[in-house]
Amino acid sequence: MKRVSTDRTGAGSAGLGAVAFLILAGGCGMERPSDAATNEAVGGSVVIAAFAEPTSLLPPFVSQTSEKQIADQIFDPLAEIGPDLNTLGDAGWTPRLARAWHWSADSLAITFELNPAARWHDGVPVRANDVRFSWELYSDPAVAAHGAANLQDVDSVSTRDSLTAVVWFRRRTPEQFFHLVSTLYVLPEHLLRGEDRRSLRHSAFAQRPVGSGPFRLVRWEPRSLIEIEANTAYHLGRPLLDRVVWTLTPDPVTATSKLIAGDADFVEMLNAEGLRRIGGVGHLRSVSYRGFTQGYLVFNMRSPREPLQPHPLFAGREMRVALTMALDRRTMLAAVLDSLGAPSFGPFTAAHFTADTTIPQIPFDTGGANRLLDSLGWRQRDRDGVRMRAGQRLEFSLLVPTSSLPRRRYAVMIQEQLRHVGVKVKVEELDPSAMAPLMVTGKFDAALHAVQSEPSPSSIRDAWKSVQPGNRRMNVGAYSSPLVDALIDSATSEFDRARAIRYYRRAYRAIVDDAPAVWLYELRPRAGVHVRIRTLADRADTWWRDIRLWWIPPSERIDRDRLGLRVANR
Repeated sequence: MKRVSTDRTGAGSAGLGAVAFLILAGGCGMERPSDAATNEAVGGSVVIAAFAEPTSLLPPFVSQTSEKQIADQIFDPLAEIGPDLNTLGDAGWTPRLARAWHWSADSLAITFELNPAARWHDGVPVRANDVRFSWELYSDPAVAAHGAANLQDVDSVSTRDSLTAVVWFRRRTPEQFFHLVSTLYVLPEHLLRGEDRRSLRHSAFAQRPVGSGPFRLVRWEPRSLIEIEANTAYHLGRPLLDRVVWTLTPDPVTATSKLIAGDADFVEMLNAEGLRRIGGVGHLRSVSYRGFTQGYLVFNMRSPREPLQPHPLFAGREMRVALTMALDRRTMLAAVLDSLGAPSFGPFTAAHFTADTTIPQIPFDTGGANRLLDSLGWRQRDRDGVRMRAGQRLEFSLLVPTSSLPRRRYAVMIQEQLRHVGVKVKVEELDPSAMAPLMVTGKFDAALHAVQSEPSPSSIRDAWKSVQPGNRRMNVGAYSSPLVDALIDSATSEFDRARAIRYYRRAYRAIVDDAPAVWLYELRPRAGVHVRIRTLADRADTWWRDIRLWWIPPSERIDRDRLGLRVANR
C-alpha cells in the first residue's frame, strides 16, 4: 500500500489523468495580461445574470451553485484543487490560506502553515485559531453544516503557534485531504465566537459575511442583486476586476436579452434559443464547458404514504426495467437539449476519472416493455388505454420543478411515450421550494432530478448507498443494494487508483442493471460572454474559480464601468 507523501506535492498520490478543460470560443478569451501589463489590466466591472437567488453566502450553509459561485469569492479554503481535479492525496493542489502543508509519517496528521499576509476583510490577520474554530463550528450538530459528514474522520485540530494548525485524523483514507480542504472554508473566530450557533444561518453575519477571499461583499439586495468589490489587500494578489455584480434574472429569455442589450456581461447557461439569438451579435461569444451535472428520472423505492413499506410499483426491478425500455432517451435528448446535452450512462459524468461509457444499457424497446408489463399482470386496459391489474390502474405522479424548462419538456415527452405502453403519468409541476421537501421526505412516486456532483467519484456514496428510513439525504429514491454498498465501500477505501476505478465501475454497472433511475442526460452548457471580458481556462468543476483573474482591456472598459455604476447606484 502506498504511503501518502510527507511533502506538499503529495508525490505518493495518484492523479486523475486528463479531464476536459473549459474551451473558449472566440480565441481572445484565453488571453492573460503580461506581467508588464498587469497594472493596466486592473479595473472594470462585470455584471453576471443569475438564474437563482442565494439563500446563504456563509460556507457551512451553502448548498447551491448560485450560492457557491459568490461565497467562493468571499471566503478562502486552505488550498485549492488543481486543474487535473485530483482527489486522491494532495498532488496538484495549490496554496490559498495555507502557504505549505506537511504530512506526518503515518498520514494521520497534516500540518498547515498559514500565509502570514492573509487578512480578514476587516483587517484582522487570519490565524491558526480560526482554522480550529472553523472545524469546531462545522462539526457542531447545532450548526447542521452542509458537508459536515466529510469531516467525520477528523479527530481534532490543534494550534502549534499563531500561523500553524495541525489537523489530526482518526484514520487514513484515500480522500482525506480532499474532504477536509474542499469542505472546510476558514471562518473568522473573532466575529463568530459569540454567535448562537443554532441561529447562525439567520444571523446578521450571515447576511453580511466577512471573509478573507479575493472579493468583499458590498451589498445584497434581496430579489435584485449582489455586489462584491476587489479586496485590494488580498494575500495572493489583488483581483484584476474592481467589482462583480450578480443581478437576479430567473428567466433565461430575459437573461439573454440583457446580454444582447449590454446590461449583462455573462450568462452561465444559454438555452438553444439563446444560442441562436447571440449567434449574430458581434460583441458576444459563447463558451462551452463540461461539468458534473446530470439529470435522471428517479424512482421512489418506498411508499410515499408509509416510508417503511416498499413502493407498490417501483420496489420491483421488473417494473423499473419495463419503464426504462419504454423511453426513447436519445430522441428526447436531441429534442430537448440538442448540442447542450450528452447521453448519460449511469451514476457518474464523463468528467469523472472513473467514468465508463461502455456499460451495457437497458435498451429502448417498446415491444419488450409491453411484454414485460404483460408478464407482471398488467394486461387489461381501461377505456383510456391505461393498463389495469386487479382493478388498479397503472399510473404514477412525476414531480418536475417549474424552474427547469428542459425537465418540464422531458416530463411531457415521458408522459407521452409511457402512454403508448399503457402507463398514465400525472405530471406535477412545483416550485423548487415546494418540491424539495417532498423529495427529502420521500413523499413522491417519481421525479425528474438534476444533481451536480463533486469532482470526487465518492459522491456516489451519498446518492446511491443504502440509507436509514427518514434519513434520505441525497439518496432521495431510498435505493438500497447490499452488493452496491459493498462495492462503494471498497472503492472509497482503496488507495490504489487502478483498483479503485475497477470497484467504482463494478458499482456503476450494478446500479445501471438494477434500474433505480432512467439516465437521461449530462449537461454540456454554453455560457454567453461579452467579448470585452477576458476569462481564463477553467476546470469541469466550476466556471467561477478564477474570477479574480478575469480582466478587461482599458480601451474596452468605459461603457462597462458606466453600467456597473448605474447598477450599483440605482
